[in-house]
Amino acid sequence: MKFYYHPISSYCQKVLVAMYEKGIEFEPHIVALMDPEARAQYRELYPMGKVPLLVVDDDHPIPESSTIIEYLDGIAEPKLVFGDADQRRKIRFKDRMFDLYLNESVSTLLFQSMKPESERDQERIDTSKFRIDTMYGFMEQELGEQPFSNGEEFSMSDCAATPALFYAQRSAPFNSYENISAYWDRLASRPSIRRVMSEAEPHLKAFMKEDAAA
Repeated sequence: MKFYYHPISSYCQKVLVAMYEKGIEFEPHIVALMDPEARAQYRELYPMGKVPLLVVDDDHPIPESSTIIEYLDGIAEPKLVFGDADQRRKIRFKDRMFDLYLNESVSTLLFQSMKPESERDQERIDTSKFRIDTMYGFMEQELGEQPFSNGEEFSMSDCAATPALFYAQRSAPFNSYENISAYWDRLASRPSIRRVMSEAEPHLKAFMKEDAAA
């Protein structure tokens, strides 16, 4: 099983959390997507040129973070999409909400902050802030009654929330939200998540240093 990824990619981090939760062994392939030559070479394998990508034993490629995690659920425990049909629907719903409205918005703020002020897209910034505030309100209420995003057990939606909140500490702090802060503490104490974050840190520091020097 080969995994093509980059340690600072939020969607790759989401899958890595799932893999480490399950104890799955894989052959790692870090893809330097900012390198034109490396990107072109990777496109020969996967024309979309996006990470993460899982390639299983029969060389069948499986792209997209949620699809990869659901595939992994079929081969290793613990299940991250579980319960009856309604519970599985709720897990998938929050997974999409965290990906599309929290993670994407947090990433937008982070990358916009790296640009000179004159080059920032204020409309995108305002939209991202609105979505983050809306998501924080939703999460704060939900997490007041349960330890994880979908109840008592860690699920795929928590895998999705992890990288979003990791980067939100830099671009959209949630310190004023008591329940979200406690939730992040619970996430950050998990061995799988500590491992993903520790692997990302040196790459993230190098990326930020390069950006500052540009």
